[in-house]
Amino acid sequence: QQLREKIASQKTHMANLPTLQSIVDETGFTSPGTKARAQLIKELSDNEEQLELLLECKRVAAVVRLQDELHPPQNSEDCRLSNT
Repeated sequence: QQLREKIASQKTHMANLPTLQSIVDETGFTSPGTKARAQLIKELSDNEEQLELLLECKRVAAVVRLQDELHPPQNSEDCRLSNT
């Protein structure tokens, strides 16, 4: 939930800033404004990717759990090789 709120906040903040193209047009590619905007874009992208991975991990865990519930292991005995 915190990550979602952070992403929403970053998107709102970025929406209120000038576009990257307008910054580049006004100050050039190597200006501090361009670098700052690019860093914000990277941070947002990284956070969105992290959220996607977290959601995917939860989804996979739920699928595995359901699979185990619907199709429990046939043999629940301990492995004899691991006891030696």
